[in-house]
Amino acid sequence: MSTWRPQVTEPLGRVTTIFGGLLIALMAVSAAAAITGFGSFGGFGAGATICATQPGTGGGTGGAFDYPGLAARPGVRVSINGTPQVCAVHPSISQRILYTLTDLPGILVWGAVLLLIWLVIRQARRAGPFTVPVAVTMRRLGWLIIAGSAVAAALQGFATDQLLNTMLVAHDDFGDVLTQPIHALVPVPVLAGAALLTFARIIGLGANMDDDLKGTV
Repeated sequence: MSTWRPQVTEPLGRVTTIFGGLLIALMAVSAAAAITGFGSFGGFGAGATICATQPGTGGGTGGAFDYPGLAARPGVRVSINGTPQVCAVHPSISQRILYTLTDLPGILVWGAVLLLIWLVIRQARRAGPFTVPVAVTMRRLGWLIIAGSAVAAALQGFATDQLLNTMLVAHDDFGDVLTQPIHALVPVPVLAGAALLTFARIIGLGANMDDDLKGTV
């Protein structure tokens, strides 16, 4: 009789390791490139290009009448190819920070997601998949995907709005910080988060029932 047993945490464990390694390597290479002047990390580094696209203005023909009020401040370059894009020629520190915030929150959220997935896998391998610690961590993972995606989208939308306001004459909230999280959540993060919360409840209930049965034996 074969003693082989399938690894219940695969292929998720291998995929998590690959994506986690790629994320760490990408962050390290980007940071090193920014420090040495051969690249950029977000909005920092000699090779950083600080540009933003005005939300909700896609599909125009490129004529001036398509984007009334689109006037750039001094030191800002505007290019229109269906969708207007504005770039700071000599970006300030605040513009660099805002540009970094248009990407960094999402990266941090998914880095945290990978970390919690790794914790779930570790707990499942040590004590078994149907245990209370696995259920607790899985519940945290579900809420992280839902709440983290919404918060990251709101921060990114706010940063984009403020970055555009530093480069365009018309001061307006070009994006909608309230609708950005909705667009970010539907459909995948909401479905994934709800599925994790449901499975966490099932696993937690099963673990408690198992403990009750052991106590009655």
